Amino acid sequence: RRGFLAALAATPKAARAIIPHERTLAKPKADRLKMLDAVGVNISPIFGVYADSTGAARRALAAAMRGRPDAAGRSHAGVAYRLWVVDEPRLVAAMRKALSSRSILIADGHHRYAVSRGHHLKTGGPGTDAVLTYLVADEDAGLVALPTHRIAKKSLLARAGALASLKKAGSLRQLQSRVANSRNPYAFGLIEKGYHFGEPRPNGCKSGLAVEWLGSHLLSGIRPDEMSYTPDAALAAKTAKAVAGAAVLVKPFAVAQVRRAAKAVGLLPQKSTYFYPKIATGLSFRPLDAE
Repeated sequence: RRGFLAALAATPKAARAIIPHERTLAKPKADRLKMLDAVGVNISPIFGVYADSTGAARRALAAAMRGRPDAAGRSHAGVAYRLWVVDEPRLVAAMRKALSSRSILIADGHHRYAVSRGHHLKTGGPGTDAVLTYLVADEDAGLVALPTHRIAKKSLLARAGALASLKKAGSLRQLQSRVANSRNPYAFGLIEKGYHFGEPRPNGCKSGLAVEWLGSHLLSGIRPDEMSYTPDAALAAKTAKAVAGAAVLVKPFAVAQVRRAAKAVGLLPQKSTYFYPKIATGLSFRPLDAE
């Protein structure tokens, strides 16, 4: 996956071109604000996605990568990184021009972007009008978005049976295949006392993403402390068994579907997507007082 790190504006005017797709929670935002106030530095980039149908931004990025990287290494998760410093005015101008009229979909970092906006409005200090961001083109071949499966610390089988048509599946692999290949965009898998394939009626849902139906129906009313999340289906099944609860497998989707969903219904439930791999903290730092 090829992307670049830059300062993304966090002003009220700029926010009109930023498309969030997940709801935020007060406690994580409070924690991130304390961090920002304490260090005065963006240490962990948010992750944004932009459309590059003409390929202009990707061509400029490829030109910047022709020389040897300025740094290379692996994260604690084993993900390899190569970093180039892009400071040639011609290339910087080309990338700015390519993105000047583009909207940015927030892939990861909704809480950090919201905190940066609020921090700027409150303090107005130098450098607070932007936030460190990693940006990738929609069309990049390495862009991977995974569904985030849900684990509930309670039984969901009876509720699922009342809300959707359930059919038994013989194995986890079979269940995953049936969910992925279903024409019903809200199809889901349930792991509790066996494997169950569910196909609900939309019931007013318009996003075309299973997480909307799950959040407003099957998982409605479940407290945050009763839920956990993972993109690993096998781990979801194992965890659900350990907590005597249920795992809900989310149907895979394309990045374009996330854009359409955000446009159709606004904010989706927390942890609706998992863009893999996440960007490692510490690749680059952006001091707020450097501007």
